[in-house]
Amino acid sequence: MENGCKNHSAVTVLRRSAAMTLAAVTALSLAACGNADGSESAPAKEWAYVPEFITIDDENVDYYDMQLLGENIYYLSYDWDEETGESSQNICKYSLADQNLVSTPITWSEEGGNKSISRGKFAEDGTMYAIMYAYNDDYSESRQFLAKFDAEGKQVFSSDMTELVGEDSYVDTLAVDGEGRIYITGDSVIWLFDGEGNSQGTVSMEGGGSTWIDTMACGRDGSMYVGYNSYDGNNSTYVLCEVDFDGRKLGEPCEGVSRSSGFVAGTEYDFLMNDSTALYGYNLGDKERKYLFDWLDSDINGSSVQKFGQMEDGRIVAVIEDWESEDRGIALLTKKKAEEVPQKETILIATMGGSYNLQSKAVKFNKASDTYHISIKEYVNYDNFTENTWSDALANLNNDITSNNCPDMIDLSSVNISQMAAKGVLEDLGPYLDRSSKLKREDFVENILDAYTYEGKLVSIPNYFSMQTVVGSPSMVGSEEGWTLEELINLANEYPDAELFDNASKEAILQAAMMFNEDAFINWETGECSFDTDGFKNILEFVNRFPDEVKWEEGMDSEPTRIQNGEVLLSNAYIYDFDQIQMYSEIFQGDYNCVGFPTVDGTGGHALTAAEAYAITAKSEKKDGAWAFLESILASEEEDRWRSGFPTRKAKLQEMAEKAVTPDYITDENGEIVLDDNGEPIASSGTSSIGYEDGWSYTYHQTTQEEVDRVMELMNIAKPVSYNGNDEISKIINEEADAFFKGQKSVDEVAGIIQNRIRNYVGENR
Repeated sequence: MENGCKNHSAVTVLRRSAAMTLAAVTALSLAACGNADGSESAPAKEWAYVPEFITIDDENVDYYDMQLLGENIYYLSYDWDEETGESSQNICKYSLADQNLVSTPITWSEEGGNKSISRGKFAEDGTMYAIMYAYNDDYSESRQFLAKFDAEGKQVFSSDMTELVGEDSYVDTLAVDGEGRIYITGDSVIWLFDGEGNSQGTVSMEGGGSTWIDTMACGRDGSMYVGYNSYDGNNSTYVLCEVDFDGRKLGEPCEGVSRSSGFVAGTEYDFLMNDSTALYGYNLGDKERKYLFDWLDSDINGSSVQKFGQMEDGRIVAVIEDWESEDRGIALLTKKKAEEVPQKETILIATMGGSYNLQSKAVKFNKASDTYHISIKEYVNYDNFTENTWSDALANLNNDITSNNCPDMIDLSSVNISQMAAKGVLEDLGPYLDRSSKLKREDFVENILDAYTYEGKLVSIPNYFSMQTVVGSPSMVGSEEGWTLEELINLANEYPDAELFDNASKEAILQAAMMFNEDAFINWETGECSFDTDGFKNILEFVNRFPDEVKWEEGMDSEPTRIQNGEVLLSNAYIYDFDQIQMYSEIFQGDYNCVGFPTVDGTGGHALTAAEAYAITAKSEKKDGAWAFLESILASEEEDRWRSGFPTRKAKLQEMAEKAVTPDYITDENGEIVLDDNGEPIASSGTSSIGYEDGWSYTYHQTTQEEVDRVMELMNIAKPVSYNGNDEISKIINEEADAFFKGQKSVDEVAGIIQNRIRNYVGENR
């Protein structure tokens, strides 16, 4: 393919056959769904934003840092010449009107030297301001410059700002206001320059290191605005305010602004704001942002919108780079009356928060389906996150489940599965799996299906999972899997001068003790509770022996060192790959036992943490569509680039296990295995290592079949936890136990209060 960035030509104009495809907007959902702030939308949406997707036919295209100006998109590209071994940079201008790409090589005003530019900011006439780096021959030293280039790519000026920035700071964002004045951010400082590159002072952010700049952009009024986060030690606050260039200070914060992952000037609004879920309009005089649309309703993963803007004709431009699906391109969104757009049936998925991967999979499904459209409602409001927000979100979710607002599917991460299963709100997926033409029961790890089967109903089939367990020396915890709470307490009594876990506080010990024991004190079927028994009181008294909180101090020894010195007895192990388990043989100096978390009956307490575990609600009227989405995730043969954990499908798990034990050798540019001085192949695996500041380190060896088998054994008995630290049960216990820990109430009084509160809660939520 002809390269669009030539070195020998001052300006090369290429007419590209940009691949333009009208999105299958077949059926945007217009039914009610939630906004990103957790509030409910109107029963039907009046407007739809119909996308048209464009990809630029340029092998050097950079979607990450594009800029929209009028009907043109600008970006910097990098070209590497294989023959000369030299690189060049180019200013690229892509016309959205006629899909033409103009590539202009950059020329420097001085000859020689190693130079590169970044943070390009373009003006309407095609000129560009940028940060230029100049390196010495061996790249051991560099200097930073503010530079300007004209529309022909020629350098107009460069202003050395190396000393101004200093060694302890860095340059992050560059922006230009309506008067051509230049603003550069880094750390908690804004450097000011006039249009000729002359320094005009700085603006320092209040809060110093606890304040960091998120975005800077010119508003519709031509003034410069900055969005930054301020952390007071407890809460993080997002602030948007004007930058007073002449006064070298910040203006008053704009009211009614919530956390944003970017803002730009609009044509109808002073700003357009993206929160990674939806797009909003904001006018300075209104002091309130206005919801425009969900990205997902336009078949876009909002978390993958790198840049966005608005054309003069009102169309929204979104530059997309989705690292999960590897989708890259430009979306032009046209506002239309909702009734003009073909409709699909909406499948609403409820999630507590963090829907990046879910959005990516929903976009893929929505584009492929002619019948259904996935919509997502996040219940946690991160714009106003306080200690009560999580509980409020759970309460709102539970209220919706029992009302006419019941979602069609539920993301089961961070919810009490036992509680929901006991309430009968989750559909049995067994019949769907039995009827599936793409999946069979025997395709999945048997214990995973068993772990998510409650009272004979298969409520979910996770896509991936990881595990958490307690590891100790067999001389202390025995060689058998599983132990009781009494045995844990006896171990602590036997070694009174050692810590059970590294730097464990009361809260951490309470969670470890209750992780698999919540159901021992609650019967969700009958509503009976037993928190006023000696068994639970013993837990509270045991937990009270530990510190309220543990503060990490500089120079403290690492957990492995403290275990080997006898200062710590147990390790809390997270296992999401086959090679992790081997390190514990080194930590415990020979042998180790994955004994698990203690349980009332002494059975194995290995925690199963699922990823992409979704349930269909029993009240949903679109169960077939919900299963179609779930099936599309589970049956996918594509490799999940960002997965962390083990696949639940046996075939994929076996492939992962075989790869773990198969040596991977270093190869040369021709694909031939590289040999060492002894003629032996050089393994590329086994060279990774982990190290701590105190000097303790471990280098991983090639995973053995024995280690794989040991991990597989854990998979066969691991199960979801009942006490996750985030649900209402955890909140009640932590709140009331604090009075006992502080000596304000007796253990009997606290246990009685906990019993009453949880019994009432269970009665109301069965």
